[in-house]
Amino acid sequence: MKRLLVAALLIASLSGCTNSDIARNQMSKESENNFGVMRTVTAYSSTGEEIGQWHGKIDVQYKYDSSSGGTANGRVDLVVFDGNTPIDRIIISGAIVVIDND
Repeated sequence: MKRLLVAALLIASLSGCTNSDIARNQMSKESENNFGVMRTVTAYSSTGEEIGQWHGKIDVQYKYDSSSGGTANGRVDLVVFDGNTPIDRIIISGAIVVIDND
């Protein structure tokens, strides 16, 4: 009976989790625990011009304006690491951000 209950709870907790969700969660945890993940981040203006590009061990966090329903006025908060030491923090707002995991 205990095994059936444990199995049912496990299945219920994993329902709705796709392979993509699991991989996304693992990468997020890796970034948090290992001071970022090797990435190239490029920001573009709304007209397609490159504003900036950063490469290295970067932790990415997405922030959304809750007053707009989380769809507008979003920003991307980057922390660039040198080993375990944060060396730069970049906040990108009003741009198109492309993140490539190396």
